[in-house]
Amino acid sequence: MSIAVSAVIKPSRILLSLVGGMSVILLGVAGIVATGIVGNLPLLASIVVAVICTIVAIVVFSRAVLRRTTYVIHISGSGQIRLSTEKRNQHGFVDATADGELVRLLPVSTIWPSLLLLHLQNERQQTAVLKILPDAVSADSFRALLVACRWIVLRQVDSIKSDIRH
Repeated sequence: MSIAVSAVIKPSRILLSLVGGMSVILLGVAGIVATGIVGNLPLLASIVVAVICTIVAIVVFSRAVLRRTTYVIHISGSGQIRLSTEKRNQHGFVDATADGELVRLLPVSTIWPSLLLLHLQNERQQTAVLKILPDAVSADSFRALLVACRWIVLRQVDSIKSDIRH
């Protein structure tokens, strides 16, 4: 069975909407605490809590916006994973970074039918978490990535079981 897959993973609008919604809720909590509608905090404490909530909401949302990156993932028939990023140059053309780098799928990855949280580690032991929701890739690419990642995980489990037996 060949599991070779290539996919361009765009930033998820669903994930950005969820982070935006949570930030708006946190700003609402800041407003409620600052006005004293809820809680019985002294004025200074309620202002401090409101400021902290506002800062957290702004930082979380801005990080979500600034870290939106398009990735290209290539999984070979043998299960080898190569990951690269895409960036647009000043003329609007897409530049894929060289050939990317080889990474391995860590067992802590989450592989669900509607969500992939791929924990990938490079040769320098640096770990990145690739968040893939169905809106980040085409439906066919999502299914292919899902099958390929499950196949890689099953191969890793079989390898561990054979090591234990010997």
